[in-house]
Amino acid sequence: MSKPARQRSEERKLEALNALDPAADRAVQSATIERYLADKHFRVVARAATLAGERSLHERLPDLLSAYARFLVEPIKQDPHCMAKQAIARALVSLECQDVTFFLEGIRYQQLEPTWGGSSDSAIDVRCSCAMGLVATGYSRAVPELTALLQDREWRARAGAARAISCGSPREAEALLRFKILVGDSESEVIGECFTGLLSIAKEECLPFVATYLADDNDGVRDFAALALGESRHPGALEHLRTAWDAVRGTGDFRAVLIRAAALHRSDVAFDWLISIIEHGTRTHADVAVEALSVFERNVKLGERVQTALASRKDSSAGRSAKRSS
Repeated sequence: MSKPARQRSEERKLEALNALDPAADRAVQSATIERYLADKHFRVVARAATLAGERSLHERLPDLLSAYARFLVEPIKQDPHCMAKQAIARALVSLECQDVTFFLEGIRYQQLEPTWGGSSDSAIDVRCSCAMGLVATGYSRAVPELTALLQDREWRARAGAARAISCGSPREAEALLRFKILVGDSESEVIGECFTGLLSIAKEECLPFVATYLADDNDGVRDFAALALGESRHPGALEHLRTAWDAVRGTGDFRAVLIRAAALHRSDVAFDWLISIIEHGTRTHADVAVEALSVFERNVKLGERVQTALASRKDSSAGRSAKRSS
């Protein structure tokens, strides 16, 4: 059975966009993308918007805004799953759009689509992109406006709000993220984004606050606190991780998380600690440490230290793990 004419037309346009040489004359690229941004096919517009963002075609900002507005009419029919609007919102952020009104409306946009037994919101990514775009405009009330999004019913939107807030006014952002952590969230990933945000805003001041959650009763919150501390690469963070290690009773999965957090720290002191775990720790923890350090395969000296530590062990299971991860 042959494909419907509409589908064949859509495929030809997508092929033309995918074939658009990034080395071609800029005016040719811009004109081509302008034409396809005006198309009726949501997939075509989505691809054109993505290319506009990737190729820094700032002159296409008005066309992107116009295309987005078109897909607000009968949105479920014209743009199912928000495919075009998602791509447009991302492109507008990438192109540093300064349209505050657009982003304010975007952080509130929902598109509830019918699913088996209910409905599903397909506009989560739109809200997240618009949150970041709003902050990037430098709008003075960006952080207060994102407070509602931090309480969105979709956890991915709440996490996106936390990421965006961390890029806003530091003092406002720190206060709001601290408060969100204190009141908690049903999804630990959201609190994890808040931890990461705080340590990017005021690392020195927020380090002790985040470290208190290494003893949290919620395993997910505790794990995300450890990983955020490791990613911060603050010298004091490693001490908090080592203190948490000593406080663990039994083996426990948390020690494996602490090992991965130490690897994220990337400091010589952290590497020294992980090498000692490989050499003297339990077989399970040695395996985890080998795996965590395997991402630094270009660090020849570190690799040699791992092999030396493995060779000094009396058992061979960690060695087998090293071979699997190499």
